[in-house]
Amino acid sequence: MVFGTTCQPAQFNGWIGRAEQLVEDLDEGVEVARGYLHLLELHRAILSGDLAGVAGLGPRVAEIGRSQHVPDLQMLGEVALGRAAIYSGDVRGGLALLDGVMASILAEETGPLATGLAWCAAVEGCQEIGAVDRLREWTTALVAWCATHPGLELFSGHCSVHHGQLLTLQGRWDEALVALADSRRRHEQRGDLGAAGLAEGARGDILRLRGQQTAAAAAYRTASDLGGDPPPGPSLLWLRQGHTDDSVAAVRRCLAQSPLPAHRIGLLPGAAEVLQAGGEVDEAAGLADELDALATLTGCPSVSAAAAYAHAGVDLARGDAAGALPYARKAVLQWGGVGCPFEVARARVVLARACAAMEDVRTAAGELAAARRTFSELGAAPDDSAAAALEGALPTAPPPGAGVQDGLTPRELEVLALVVAGRSNRQIARALVISDRTVARHLSNIFTKIDVGSRTEAAAYAFRHGLAPP
Repeated sequence: MVFGTTCQPAQFNGWIGRAEQLVEDLDEGVEVARGYLHLLELHRAILSGDLAGVAGLGPRVAEIGRSQHVPDLQMLGEVALGRAAIYSGDVRGGLALLDGVMASILAEETGPLATGLAWCAAVEGCQEIGAVDRLREWTTALVAWCATHPGLELFSGHCSVHHGQLLTLQGRWDEALVALADSRRRHEQRGDLGAAGLAEGARGDILRLRGQQTAAAAAYRTASDLGGDPPPGPSLLWLRQGHTDDSVAAVRRCLAQSPLPAHRIGLLPGAAEVLQAGGEVDEAAGLADELDALATLTGCPSVSAAAAYAHAGVDLARGDAAGALPYARKAVLQWGGVGCPFEVARARVVLARACAAMEDVRTAAGELAAARRTFSELGAAPDDSAAAALEGALPTAPPPGAGVQDGLTPRELEVLALVVAGRSNRQIARALVISDRTVARHLSNIFTKIDVGSRTEAAAYAFRHGLAPP
């Protein structure tokens, strides 16, 4: 197993051959020994991407574990089945299997070595498909478990990379940088260069978001040299540097090389962002639709949030601010629900852009101010600068206590006049050539600004303040 995880296939295959000979020479305990041999073969199938082999060997290993009362074998077979199910598209079924594995682990039904193998595989599966809720819960438990088993260096490195990824999502970027650097060091010492590259690529993402472009580029190069492929981070960096065509070409290449749903989940949000920036809005819309389908497939709120964010960006690019608004709000709520502050702040910026396009300056200013507070706390200087530029471009919002007519936008005054005339939302929408949803949004803003709770109160207020004829 160590040779298999440290990129030494000749020795790995050699020891599998040796194990086969040893099994043939056994007089007793053959079935259990064969189960462990199948486990090695299963690991080889995983490393080579042989999903059919995994699907065939996983049940065999799990069944031997059950029939021979060897919990370690049973659990390792089931975790392999869970990962295989996820890769084959049965994400909910795969997650259910991994949940069962985690229950066995937390009940301490298995030994430390099998526990470490299964736990790391389960957490990695969650990380790949964006199951942030499970990633948080399982990684926190894994960190605590590793602390009580200091001799298991094999898993401490994996623990640190998953912990670093979780810290990044939680907005604890300084801690994440330390954890990811530690993970890279541990994996390099063990010869697991691919995993070291994964950790370095994740570190590059944080550096990019902080505007440290030279350091981020160096981290991405190192990740690639170590055998990792850190998309879409480099493409997003090139986009920020003005190399839009290169960025678009790179994400298209990555999309073409990543057919598995589990691998596309982490790629699609950034790819959609790059394509929107490159003017390929219809192509970006297709990725947003794909994220919707993956959100349904996985049942993961973070995937749903990423889909909503992508749809909001597409609608804004098409000039449909009213269409973007509910998607942006959904992204804010769902990213907030899984505790991802940076993603919440980015969604607030999109929400602010939609509100500004609909002349709701007050709401736009409030959303931008909230986003900038988060960007400042995280050190996300590029996003903070972009939000500041949007803030500066907003029309001056009237101060509290200003006259009502100044406090309402021209469009809101038009809507209010039609409310006074007794028009319904649909009639107002037809008169002003806007959507029913936009009318509802204007009414909500009007009620808030003049502090009323109904159309009748709004009409009365308009009469009292000379905004409508008696």
